Amino acid sequence: MWEFEIQNKKPSMSKEGALRKLIYHQLDESTVTSNQIRMWILASAGIGLSGFDLFIMSAALPLIQSYFGSFSQMMVGLLAGAAFLGAVPGALISGRMSDRFGRRAILLVDIAVLTFTSILCAMAWNPISLVIFRFLQGVAVGAEYPISASLIAEVMPRRNRGKWMTGAFSFQAMGMMMAAGVATLILFFINADSAWRWMMLSCAIPSCVLAILRRKIKESPRWLARKGRIQEAEESLGWLLGPDAVTAFHRERALVNIAEEEIPKQGYFLELFQPPLRTRVILTAVPWFLMDIGLYGIGLFTPTILVYLLHGTASHSSGFLSADFKADLSTMVADLFLIVGFALNIFTVEKRGRIQLQVLGFIGMAIGTGIVVIFGGHDNILGSILGFSLFNLMVNFGPNATTYLLPVEVFPTQLRGTGHGFAAAAGKVGAAVGVFFLPTAAHSWGLTPTLIVIGILCLVGACITLICRVETRGLPLE
Repeated sequence: MWEFEIQNKKPSMSKEGALRKLIYHQLDESTVTSNQIRMWILASAGIGLSGFDLFIMSAALPLIQSYFGSFSQMMVGLLAGAAFLGAVPGALISGRMSDRFGRRAILLVDIAVLTFTSILCAMAWNPISLVIFRFLQGVAVGAEYPISASLIAEVMPRRNRGKWMTGAFSFQAMGMMMAAGVATLILFFINADSAWRWMMLSCAIPSCVLAILRRKIKESPRWLARKGRIQEAEESLGWLLGPDAVTAFHRERALVNIAEEEIPKQGYFLELFQPPLRTRVILTAVPWFLMDIGLYGIGLFTPTILVYLLHGTASHSSGFLSADFKADLSTMVADLFLIVGFALNIFTVEKRGRIQLQVLGFIGMAIGTGIVVIFGGHDNILGSILGFSLFNLMVNFGPNATTYLLPVEVFPTQLRGTGHGFAAAAGKVGAAVGVFFLPTAAHSWGLTPTLIVIGILCLVGACITLICRVETRGLPLE
């Protein structure tokens, strides 16, 4: 079938364009090789380090407050949210740069920055310097999203690309769990408030190892082909898929007739906001923004919310301590459903498609917040646990996985990193809004109205997904 298409192609197709399609075809229809898995692991590990880095601060923050002495709530908020704020320009810049200079090159630069900023954070001499270094570290954290997503999408076969993408993003949850374990281990050996420095430094060790291992991978053959570097793309294809793929490429290449050469099209940032990509920008950026408001707003403050529902005050009484203990246990139960959600997505994403899961996930998140509002409270802790568990299950079953997946599938190769970077940046703006908004809103409006607002935002996310829907299940990348 493919040979027939090449032999009978339109005369206007250049030789370079036909060769590029051959390389795309080899990647889309490939059987997964060891080097594809290797590249997947090394790209996914960066997402795991992002989760590790964001979570380790929640463990270190009380120690930082003790080490430097009391400081304002604004400074506490800046320390907690600096990495989220840094992730916004990180995602925007790295996505654009990966389209210009290559996935591998920017992937190596990013992991080096993450290693260096981890060391700087450990050496911070006051809260302000730590905020600055955490912001820079957040730039590296945000950069991982578009680069790793683009690389994974471009090298994995189309028939189960969604499973590989969701599997990659699940490394974030693994990184969060690893951070909890590392923080506990550090406190076991260093029983002092200075242990926060070792927590900050702990991210540098796996980052350094990952930087060394990433040097051995090749550039994306799809990106090279899109840049017109066919010979390099062929070499990368051979490393990735093996000699049989190169043999098949040469066999098909002999059938390509020489026509006028074409200049590879360079994608420009403003193209994202012109038809037909404008609708795709809305589809990928707005739901990610809305989802992260709830994910990080509720996720980071679940224990605090449960303490309030159980006890109704932050007083350091025996009742408060009992409520705090119950809240921590309840949060652990609810967080288990984050992993279950990812597992369900991997199982269903290629059967049901991206749009259906994203819509169902948003609706489930809204129902979860509704259960907490209606059934949670002092007299019914099980209602609160059920609501938060359903929220966690549905966020990873749907939008937390699909918002990471959709941008790399709806944008063409020359704008894949740029489009994903813009969507990821919108998500991190939402995360920052959630981190800063929820405590303030809960204090000003009350917890119940705040949760209702988050539930409404989830329903808005479902509506926008339906209106702007572009289903990409099983389709080759552009």
